[in-house]
Amino acid sequence: MGKMQEKIYNSLPYPFKFILLNIKAFQNSKQRYTKEFDAFLKEYIDLWNADSDHINAYQKSRLILLLSEALHHSDWYSKKMKELGIKGKHIEENPYDVLQKMPILTKSERKTNPDLLVNKSRNTDGVGYTSGTSGAPTINYLDKESINRSFALWRRFHKAIGLETKRVKQVRFSGRLIVKPDSKKPPFWVYNYFENQLLMSTYHLTDDNLFHYVKKLNRFKPILLDGYPSAIYIISRFINQKKLTLNFTPKAIAVTAETLYDYQRLEIEKAFNCHVYNQYASSEGSPFITECTQGNLHLNTDSGVFEFVNVKGEKAKFGEVAQLVVTSFTNLKTPLIRYNIEDTVLLAEAGKTCSCGCAMPMIEKLTGREDDILWTKEKGYVGRMDTAYKGLEGIVKSQIIQENPEEILVNLIADQNFDDKMQEKLVDNLKDRLGQNINYQIRVVEDIPLGPNGKFDAVKRNFAIEL
Repeated sequence: MGKMQEKIYNSLPYPFKFILLNIKAFQNSKQRYTKEFDAFLKEYIDLWNADSDHINAYQKSRLILLLSEALHHSDWYSKKMKELGIKGKHIEENPYDVLQKMPILTKSERKTNPDLLVNKSRNTDGVGYTSGTSGAPTINYLDKESINRSFALWRRFHKAIGLETKRVKQVRFSGRLIVKPDSKKPPFWVYNYFENQLLMSTYHLTDDNLFHYVKKLNRFKPILLDGYPSAIYIISRFINQKKLTLNFTPKAIAVTAETLYDYQRLEIEKAFNCHVYNQYASSEGSPFITECTQGNLHLNTDSGVFEFVNVKGEKAKFGEVAQLVVTSFTNLKTPLIRYNIEDTVLLAEAGKTCSCGCAMPMIEKLTGREDDILWTKEKGYVGRMDTAYKGLEGIVKSQIIQENPEEILVNLIADQNFDDKMQEKLVDNLKDRLGQNINYQIRVVEDIPLGPNGKFDAVKRNFAIEL
C-alpha cells in the first residue's frame, strides 16, 4: 500500500476500512489461488515426503532453469556470466559449479539495480516492497508463477504441521497499519473474509488495550495464530500474568519475520497451550526454512540453494553461527543468485536426523540478522542474547544496543518485580556473555519504539564488523 493509499485508508471510518481491505483481499485471492497454485502445492507436498535423491534431482532441475533464464533474460546476470565465460552448456552440465563461480549479490546491489536484475522474459504481475532494517524500500517484481509458488510453499508448511491448506481460521500480527496509529479504542483489527483471517494491529499492544485483544481472540477462536513473535509474546505474557482464561485452543502458532527467542516460545506456549512453530522466508523471495512437528528446522531445499559462511568468510562448519547466502527458486521474475541476505543461522551438529519423515537437511536455530550479532574484544562474535535474561523477573520488554565495542545500552520496560538485585543480576549475565571490561548502562523506559514495518529489534549493533 502506497503512502497516499495508506493515508486515505487510515482516514476512513471502520466499515469502509473493512470494505476496502476486502476488495484488495478478493483481488489477491484470485491471483494467488489458481489451478497452478493447486499443482504447485501438490508438487511441494510430495517433495516434503520424498527421499533425498528425488529432492536433490528436483533442486538441480530448478537451478538449471534459474541460471539459464538469468543468462538469457537478465541484464545483470547475463553481463556477469559473460565476463566469467559461462555458457548455456556449462549450466546444463554442472549448474552447481556455475553457481560457485558467480559473485555474491549484496543488499545494496539488490536495492539499487532491480530493473537490471529482472527476468525480461516473464510478465510483471505484481510489485512489492520491503522496508528492511533501514526503512528504505526495496522494490520486488513478481510474476504469476512466483506468487503461486510462494503461497504454495507457505501452505505446504501449514500441511506439514497438521493444518488445512486453505482458509484456516487465523489471526495475523504483522507490521501492516490496520487502524490509525493514534486510535485509543477498539477495534484494533480488521477481518479479511476471503482468507478467513483476522488482521490484528501490532501498534496498539498497550496495557490499556490488551484486554480488548484477548476478548476478541476469545470471540474469534482462531485455529492458527501467526506473525511477529514479539507481538504474540506481549499478549501471552499479559494472559499469563493476569491468569486469564482462553475458551479456545489453537492447533498451531507460527511465527516469522523476527528472531524467536526461547523465553518468548515458553511464554506463548504457556498462554495458548499449543506448539509454536518457527518459519523463515522473506518478502524479497528467499528460500524457506520451516519447523516440523518434531521441533526441527528444515531447509526447504526444493525452494532454493543455501550456502553458509562463517564470521571469517569461510565455509561454515557444523555447530557454527553462519551467514546465509541464498539462491532462490521462489521468484524467477527478480532472480536472487548467491544473495547475501544478511541473516544468520546456527548450523546443526553433523549427522543430525529427524523422525518427522522429511529428508531435507536441518539447522539448529534461526539466530537473526547480521546486526543481531554483537562483538567485543574479549568474547569476539556473540549471538542469541536471550539467555542473558534467564532467572530474571520484572522485565516486560528489553532491547540491547551496542554503539561501539566498549559500550552496551539496555533499554527495558520493567514492572514492580525489577529491583536493584535483578539489575545487578542482569549486568552479571551480560558480563558473562560479552566480557567484564564493557561499560554497561541499564535504562528503564516507558516505551521501546518498533523498528521498520512494525518489527521489534531486540538486539541492535550500530557499527560495522567484518563478517
